[in-house]
Amino acid sequence: MHPRIAMLGGRLNILERAHAAGVGVVLIHNHGAPDKRALELCEKVIEVDLNDFDQVKSAVLGEHRDEPFSRVISIAEECLVTAAQLNELLALGGNTATSARLLKDKHLMRRRLEHVALSPVRTRLVTTPQQVESFLTGPGSPIMLKPVTGAGSLNVAKVESVSEITPVWEKIAGSGPILAEEFLVGHEISVESFSHRGEHAVISMTSKTLTENLVEVGHAMPSALGKNQWDAVADLVNSFLRAIGLEEGPCHTEVILTSAGPRIVESQNRIGGGGIADLLHRSCGSDFIRLAVTVPLGIDPCPTPPLNQTGAAVRFFQASPGRIVEVQGLADAMAVEGVTIYDPPTVGNSVPELTWSLDRVNGYVIAEGADIHESVARCEKAISMVDITTVPQS
Repeated sequence: MHPRIAMLGGRLNILERAHAAGVGVVLIHNHGAPDKRALELCEKVIEVDLNDFDQVKSAVLGEHRDEPFSRVISIAEECLVTAAQLNELLALGGNTATSARLLKDKHLMRRRLEHVALSPVRTRLVTTPQQVESFLTGPGSPIMLKPVTGAGSLNVAKVESVSEITPVWEKIAGSGPILAEEFLVGHEISVESFSHRGEHAVISMTSKTLTENLVEVGHAMPSALGKNQWDAVADLVNSFLRAIGLEEGPCHTEVILTSAGPRIVESQNRIGGGGIADLLHRSCGSDFIRLAVTVPLGIDPCPTPPLNQTGAAVRFFQASPGRIVEVQGLADAMAVEGVTIYDPPTVGNSVPELTWSLDRVNGYVIAEGADIHESVARCEKAISMVDITTVPQS
């Protein structure tokens, strides 16, 4: 009998991988017509409000009674805690609800790290502008403000002076509890790992390109770190994942390389966004999307760090906000060696203001190379060859 899973909020890429691996999928999907391809790939599609735990629970338990699931799986940010809660409720194994909450809630994560004396970062939960000012004028500035359960750089702000607090607070105050943290100075990377039965394998590390407002517009791997620094980061992430109690699946952990050593920024028990899954496949040969389903089910072994990695990089097209009226240079960019362009910018498309990751809507370039330097050079060459003209939206 083939294994059967409940998939919470699955996109076509993971549904296709599950289908190819012989896994039966019941997709628990948000209200709204699912893609026709999803209907072909799944045994059944049930529409619910994924933010309503009782609705999701009712759907999963009803299907589980008819034919038991082997696991409830999700790599969607908004469903990670729910999946862990349901696995725990049904005694299916996998990550505990506690570990999923520690990764979702940045304040709880910091308290856990304080408890185990790992990756010290000055931090405070703030509920008023006055508390922000008190934290800012304490030992050291600038500071970062971020929603406790946020993702994708949404409503993340750097504050350098008291005069900036009020406008920043007015912008982000409606996004839930806010965490204030010291601003960590150094190169930011992410660590892509995979866990199985409580053992953790660091597969690669990714360098980031950020805008001034801290939105990620590029990734490249493997990060060009010396062996000692690579090992120090890998040791930190392994200790962190043990402290969190992660049991299985992909994990994306952000780290800043400060002068005092690497420091954890935050982490999610899912695959990194912004093309990182594609980079992992090209650079390391690891298909994290497939493995997120097959490793917990015992179909595939947990991936191991590659002996040799080639380079892979992604850059997102950027343009002034408005409506695209002209795109030049795409054909020449597509001809750059090692380059593939996905969802290229098109006349008539809208370019939103770039405030978080979901505003990156006008395509991207992925490049491969012998190492990170060659892949980045190819990627940036292709991006520089494309000229996007916009006019303000009427």
